[in-house]
Amino acid sequence: MSDINDPAKASREHGFSLLVKLHTEALGFTARDKIERLAQKWLADLPIGQNPALARVFACELTFITPSMLGTTAFDRLARAMKGRPLAELSAVSLLRRGQLTLARLSGAQFEDLATRTTRTLLPSPFSQNVKPGEVFGRFTLTPDGFMMAAGPLVTLDAAALALIRPFIRPGGRGLENPLRCAEAVYRHYVANAEPWPAPSQPPPKPQLPFDPERRPLDALAAHWASLPSDPGPGEIARAQAFADERHLLNALTAVGIARRGDAARLSAAYRRIAAVLMETLAAREQYGSGHVRLDDIAARLDAAYPAEVKTLFLELRARVRVASNPAKVAGSDLERLIGRIRALREKTVEQGCTEAEALAAAEKVADLLDRYGLSLSELDLRNQACEGIGVETGRKRRGAIDGCMTTIAAFFDCRVWSETDVRGLLRYVFFGMPGDVQAAVYLHDLIAAAFVSETWSFQTGPVYNASPPAHRRTATTSFQFGMARGIVGKLETLRRSREASNARAPGKALVPVKQSIIETELGLLGLHLTRASGSRRRVMPEAYEQGKAAGARFEYRPGIER
Repeated sequence: MSDINDPAKASREHGFSLLVKLHTEALGFTARDKIERLAQKWLADLPIGQNPALARVFACELTFITPSMLGTTAFDRLARAMKGRPLAELSAVSLLRRGQLTLARLSGAQFEDLATRTTRTLLPSPFSQNVKPGEVFGRFTLTPDGFMMAAGPLVTLDAAALALIRPFIRPGGRGLENPLRCAEAVYRHYVANAEPWPAPSQPPPKPQLPFDPERRPLDALAAHWASLPSDPGPGEIARAQAFADERHLLNALTAVGIARRGDAARLSAAYRRIAAVLMETLAAREQYGSGHVRLDDIAARLDAAYPAEVKTLFLELRARVRVASNPAKVAGSDLERLIGRIRALREKTVEQGCTEAEALAAAEKVADLLDRYGLSLSELDLRNQACEGIGVETGRKRRGAIDGCMTTIAAFFDCRVWSETDVRGLLRYVFFGMPGDVQAAVYLHDLIAAAFVSETWSFQTGPVYNASPPAHRRTATTSFQFGMARGIVGKLETLRRSREASNARAPGKALVPVKQSIIETELGLLGLHLTRASGSRRRVMPEAYEQGKAAGARFEYRPGIER
């Protein structure tokens, strides 16, 4: 009967092939030099050329299941890297993680654990289908439905091997004591004395790479890049940047070695190039204050759970990225002084507190400073600057009224701004642009935030708030704040148009397109696809909203006219 007419059999055989495939993938999570050292240890006293392949198979098997100092096996580390994979693959790796070294007697479909005296039904697998009935030793796993299945290579035991195992059998059917040491004794014996386990009637197929382009987009991208006749262009780089997160970077780094060992050189090179793009993107985001992935954190996790070759590749790519992602800032002393003065004003007006008059005077001074500096720039000076990104933490998980001012604040200083969430789900904003402009945007944000606090307090001591029923006072405050945000936005947009008109003929304004071009180019390094957030419709209390709008309109940020 064909497999098509026997779905259960077809499903089992698919699961068996996954076990073989995952063994190949688990090689990426082992120390290959450790496997070689163990094999050479067993071969040391043997004639040259006797059983080297068998020694490496058994050394690999023992390395798969030997826990690291953190208590994780190669299969545990593989499972950790398989988030988002198909359910069948996750189920198969779970079987491998549950595998136990076992002394067993096999008879057809009957399995008997000789150390625990339990019997179960044995499912066929690639590791047991050619083993003769009798006593065997190897790794078995229990399926969720209670069947036993061989999950690793088995050896048929002779009298000498049984004698080696007996001291490890605990009395009273309590299983094996120190099964790893028992396995090493058995494997060493067979490398020195025994023939390899019975070979199948047909040579087993070459294990497939852990590669599924139809279901895993990263694999599909690697396959496409491997087929390209030349280096990937900007569009292809942008496609890769969409995968810029920790999980995909670790998967790409791991796949480099796996593909290389599978004789897929072009595929290995494609994964390596993708890993480099992902690392460049994450490094640029970290440099510009965006995102929450830190390369130092990834390096620490590699130390704990990944083979040495993955960490080595990570460090090699990172050394190159560090140079590429930190463009030289040929900033003149004028720019440094400008940024220093803006920071000093920010500390005075925001961190140490200030009166309304002091805040307006400070804001006026910042605009004056920026205008002076912008009008004195040449195109060469501008192109020698590198963009900067500064993140503003909100401490909130939900949007608030002040968030409606962010785009206008950024536009007021020719910046870009976007929102993102950190690992705790808290909202943050990132202002991005030329260094002086970004410092000024953050400063203006802090002024507006301080104004929100003081004006809200004034509103809550006023008649509209106090006349509201207690159950509606929160709505009254929210209505006031949204009205205030609308008033500030209108005021800033009017000021921006007036400022642009007054400086339209100034030589510095001719550099605005150059500045925007630089910002767009460096923004492309981050691999971000920014979209405009849709506005939400809120029901507000009209009187409170209008009072807030009037308060917002009173907020002043005028460029200075003194020279």
